[in-house]
Amino acid sequence: MGFADLLIPLLSLVTSSVCAGVGGASQGGAVLCPLQCVCETRPWYTPQSVYHQARTVDCNELHLQRIPANVSSDTQVLLLQSNNISSITTELQRLTNLTELDLSQNHFTQVSSMGLSTLGRLVTLYLEENRIEELEDFSLRNLSSLEELYINHNHISSIGPKAFAGLTNLLRLHLNSNRLVAIDSRWFESLPSLEILMIGENPILGLEEKNFLPLSRLHSLVLAGMGLASVPSAAFLGLDYLESLSFYDNRLRSVPRDALSMLPNLKFLDLNKNPIGRVQQGDFQNLQHLEELSLNNMEELLMVERAAFQNLPEIAKLELCNNPRLSYIDPQAFSDLSSLRTLLLHSNQLSLLSGDLLSSLPSLEEVSLHSNPLRCDCLSSWGPHLGNQSHLKMLESSITLCSTPHHLIGRELQEVVAFAWGGPGGGGANSCLPHISPHAFPPAMNVSAGQPITLECWADADPAPQFYWVTPTGDK
Repeated sequence: MGFADLLIPLLSLVTSSVCAGVGGASQGGAVLCPLQCVCETRPWYTPQSVYHQARTVDCNELHLQRIPANVSSDTQVLLLQSNNISSITTELQRLTNLTELDLSQNHFTQVSSMGLSTLGRLVTLYLEENRIEELEDFSLRNLSSLEELYINHNHISSIGPKAFAGLTNLLRLHLNSNRLVAIDSRWFESLPSLEILMIGENPILGLEEKNFLPLSRLHSLVLAGMGLASVPSAAFLGLDYLESLSFYDNRLRSVPRDALSMLPNLKFLDLNKNPIGRVQQGDFQNLQHLEELSLNNMEELLMVERAAFQNLPEIAKLELCNNPRLSYIDPQAFSDLSSLRTLLLHSNQLSLLSGDLLSSLPSLEEVSLHSNPLRCDCLSSWGPHLGNQSHLKMLESSITLCSTPHHLIGRELQEVVAFAWGGPGGGGANSCLPHISPHAFPPAMNVSAGQPITLECWADADPAPQFYWVTPTGDK
């Protein structure tokens, strides 16, 4: 056996061989590597996080106009991100071992010009940030092994009803940040295995009934930034295994309770950055497996009503943060959250939490209250829960400061509570008089003469205050 015969099996034992700038095959059977590219064996993970070692050709950011012609046929991962490629003729035909192909940030305008038909082993395909305008019927039909398709941040305004035909193993589809104005349920009839769908940041005119009906295995759905003002009650029919749903940055003015009630296994719900004015009783009914709920960055949120979170036996984390007008949470708002462990309430307009509210949370382990106008004259509310004997952890306690009364401004809430409630002579004596929130009334109301008007009022105090109204004529 000659030296060349020995060299080939020896090369197969090398776990990471870099060949940068080799223009052709060297003697002894060394693997081809295109000029300026980097060729090596790298770790590669399947979408299920199974580890492999894969022969990788990295030609990212080289200003290439076309795919190099001398890529080795045993290449498994081909990286061509951030080049100037706009079409492919025959370069991919012999690369039948590819499992991952990255063509993101190039100049493609259509999928049919990519020559993907021979890539039957391809698992992951990156096409984001190109100039693709349309997905035609059957344009991906030969990619039978494909599990991940990233075609987000393109210019897609049209998708044929059979555009995803043949992708029976697809698990993850990113269609977000395109120009779609409607969602067609026929797209999903070809995707029986899909688990993750990101379709946000498309200017759709609205969801329709049974929009996602074929996606019986879907686990995660992201509908962020779509301008949704409402959600049909049967929009999510068929999504019996959906666990995660995001409505981030839409135009919802109320919680879409009827649509949510169709999701029996929902665990994570994101309603952040919507103009929802109040959280009402029954908004989250029937979500018996919900574990985390986020209601942050809501410019219009004023209050959380009594029994707003009914029948959520598995809720562990609730976020109500960065809501600049949220000034009132009813003392019975959390009465049904026996499993809640984390409550985040920072950066609102809350002045106090009633003792009833905190005592209704037997499993609570940590709470955040900083960046609120906190009243430190209402120590009977804070004392039993934040005093020396409490096991409740206050997050960012060093910046959780008193805003009133005057002589306690800037003092740490926990420090004041510990002194007044747990120190010598303590016991929680206070003067917790009613304080009406400046956000309780709208700045202006237009009402015609003789028409009825409804006004609401709420105030912080301990014990809870009694209310009465005085008319302009002085009648009580």
